[in-house]
Amino acid sequence: MSEPTPVILEEFLKLHPADLADRLQRMELDDAQGVLLSLPRRKAAAGLSEMEFEKAEELLESLTDEQLIGFLPELPHNEIADLLGLLTLGRQRQLLDRLPPEHAQGIRSLLAYSEDSAGGIMTDRFIAIHGDQTVQACMDLLRRRGGTEREDVSYLYVVDRAHKLTGVVPIRELVFAQPDRLIADLMRRDVAFVRVDDDQEEIARRFEHYHYLGLPVLDRHGRLVGIVKATDALEIAREEATEDMQLMVGLSGEERALTPWNKALGRRLPWLYVNLATAFLAAFVVGLFESTIASWTALAIFLPIVAGQGGNAGMQTLTVIIRDMALGELTPGDGRKALIKEAVLGVVNGIAIGIVVGLIGWWWKDSPELGLVAGAAMVLNQIAAALSGVLIPFGLKWFKVDPAMASSIFLTTVTDVAGFFFFLGLGALALKHFVN
Repeated sequence: MSEPTPVILEEFLKLHPADLADRLQRMELDDAQGVLLSLPRRKAAAGLSEMEFEKAEELLESLTDEQLIGFLPELPHNEIADLLGLLTLGRQRQLLDRLPPEHAQGIRSLLAYSEDSAGGIMTDRFIAIHGDQTVQACMDLLRRRGGTEREDVSYLYVVDRAHKLTGVVPIRELVFAQPDRLIADLMRRDVAFVRVDDDQEEIARRFEHYHYLGLPVLDRHGRLVGIVKATDALEIAREEATEDMQLMVGLSGEERALTPWNKALGRRLPWLYVNLATAFLAAFVVGLFESTIASWTALAIFLPIVAGQGGNAGMQTLTVIIRDMALGELTPGDGRKALIKEAVLGVVNGIAIGIVVGLIGWWWKDSPELGLVAGAAMVLNQIAAALSGVLIPFGLKWFKVDPAMASSIFLTTVTDVAGFFFFLGLGALALKHFVN
């Protein structure tokens, strides 16, 4: 471990926590460790909490329990829980046993929830009030607790004696209200909320729909247990977009450009084997028409064109369907409408592209039969691609699998197999009846 010079340390002290995290992530592990341990505890904790989890995990594992206990209590419970979740269960228990009891209890509660649920994302730093309190009393409470709670205070949450949520008061309305006014007369009763076990995709949809700065999180009894902030929703949206994009091509949503090669290998290789199997399936279809290709070699020229155009068209459909599914804009009940729309689009696209391909085939090889076969196969494969782009994600959804999960691999298989079969099958018929 190398300690930074005073000049370098002074530079790090001036950085925003997010910028500090960026710098730490680009440093060698020993250097990052030296900087972290040289910074004031609160600054070090803030920087660590902003790091990408994969890099934070490496840094956490390089630190001793004594070093971690030094600055973890400087963070909110939800951020401590996120960091501890990167460690083994045994080390989690060791650190929790050494944390102050007032921290350990709250952190254990958060660790009990799935990391992708509202319970795993929420913070327990919020201010709850009662409807029979006055505005002045709440302002006094806010001043007393604002020193530690202020970053999470956009709303005050109104609860009854059983701690069940009954309303919410935005801070801006509290500031401009008369001091003697009761909270019950000021609060909003139509409160949007999420449950502790709601998935993070549902949380992102709620934020997009309501445009709130925070959403209360309720347990199964309707009691207020935490809040999810808008900044968390932005992070969720980024994670979901990254995950869906990577899953579509058989990558793990956790992989980054600088992920160690051995970890990346374990995430990529299984799907490459799946892709290899599907490629052999397409090759098998071509093998069925080996004699046809030998008799009419010009067919081989158009094989990648027919299959490639089908794959491109299918990806267009697939991207639209998965995007709308992820945002909750497309439900299973809409599947029939989407299927009809894409089928019509497939026919129109197929005819438009098929005419061009057919004319090029006729002109290029001076063979109207080849042009007709290529054009007809293009129409059929465009239809198959459009239908597959709808049916594959809906089928995965039916089997409770993320629709983005390697859907492009399955789609490419369909368009390759269908394209080869349509083109070579029609070629075999043309060869038998029309071509001399």
